[in-house]
Amino acid sequence: MTTPEDAPGYFAPIRQSLVAPILVGGAPRSFAILNGTLCLVIIFSGAILAGLAMGIVGHLAGVFLARRDPDAIDVLARGMRIPPRLEI
Repeated sequence: MTTPEDAPGYFAPIRQSLVAPILVGGAPRSFAILNGTLCLVIIFSGAILAGLAMGIVGHLAGVFLARRDPDAIDVLARGMRIPPRLEI
């Protein structure tokens, strides 16, 4: 069953847009929104250079993670939400 002709009637093309992650500037969308919001809070509080630096470094980290694994941010968020079961 390597070709669609092997099982007639069971072939359904899937569009790339349905399985591709949603990225904003190369970083995952939820991470980019959170990073931008936190950086704007820092910038509006008066630390302009610190907010810009944090924004650039945070976005580069998000792009790096998205290139290695597009679901890395979701996995990290899920891992922080689940309590540890095997406590030593």
